[in-house]
Amino acid sequence: RLRTGAARLRDAERAAATGELARQINHDIKNGLAPIRNVLRHLTQVAEQAPDTLASVYLERRPTLDSSVEYLDELARNYARLTPSLGRASSDAGAVLHEVARGVHAAEARIDVRVPESLPPVKADAVVLRRIIENLVSNAVDALDGKPGTITLAGQSVGQALERRVRFTVTDTGRGMTRQQLDRAFDDFYTTKPSGTGLGLSVVRRLLTDLGGSIRVETAPGEGSTFTVEIPAG
Repeated sequence: RLRTGAARLRDAERAAATGELARQINHDIKNGLAPIRNVLRHLTQVAEQAPDTLASVYLERRPTLDSSVEYLDELARNYARLTPSLGRASSDAGAVLHEVARGVHAAEARIDVRVPESLPPVKADAVVLRRIIENLVSNAVDALDGKPGTITLAGQSVGQALERRVRFTVTDTGRGMTRQQLDRAFDDFYTTKPSGTGLGLSVVRRLLTDLGGSIRVETAPGEGSTFTVEIPAG
């Protein structure tokens, strides 16, 4: 009877882990598809309203399509191993910020990117870094509630020598959060959106913990939010 109980417990734990992985994959794929969907929507608008410029607009937006497909391909390889690469490979933080910004095509959002050319690389796989930034930007877009607003992505180097880190901030002019909402913002499955998964910010915190990074939030109802992330440079 004890062996049967232990087996049932293992089966329940395995089922829970499988369900968590499925939700995580679903969340990451949706985030990866969003820039592609935005580009296709933009190209459709151009084809209907200014067809003569379609070729030039396509060439302008193609880098976003290429980087998004590459991101999804790498994501698939990571999940095929069932151990997404966290690694300590260096990646170009500024390039990732610009890639994510190019993929945002929300009519209500003005995207402002402030990244110095001297921004050092970070000790993080590019796919992992993109997952972190995309989740934060997606959260910022949602916070605008469809109203006009600005999302600012910034990066800077902080600290000295071996303690050098790269600090990213994602700031929105949206609805902000109450103290109660902030206390639960990083909980698994907590969401204030009817169609949300409640995984975005919990994923961000988990990835940053694995990278030796950190995150903090400044927010107030009606005043927007600023998410500040720090990751070791390298």
